[in-house]
Amino acid sequence: MLSEFRDASGALGMFEVNQRFTTVGALCTALERFPGVRLEDSPRSFWSAGPHRFSFKDRPYEITARFGDVRVAPAEPGAVYRETEELLRLIVENLVSKWQNRERSRFFRV
Repeated sequence: MLSEFRDASGALGMFEVNQRFTTVGALCTALERFPGVRLEDSPRSFWSAGPHRFSFKDRPYEITARFGDVRVAPAEPGAVYRETEELLRLIVENLVSKWQNRERSRFFRV
């Protein structure tokens, strides 16, 4: 469901959410509700492929879906922010259980 990409020191550089669980537009809409997040442009629809930029605690990030999965990464290539850990924690605590329940319900319908 989630893939984390870390550098040699263990710092989180970026992460991806499997495309079965969300879209770029849906993730942007959910992120808007988090404290400290400010979207630079609002997605046109839930199915928007991006890229979309936002800031979290004044650090620039970008959401893309170039290879199917939804990637959240610093907007500056190669940048690593400690705020990325906090952003991932917010997503896990607030969204992952909803995504998992929705995915399970697809298989257990009567």
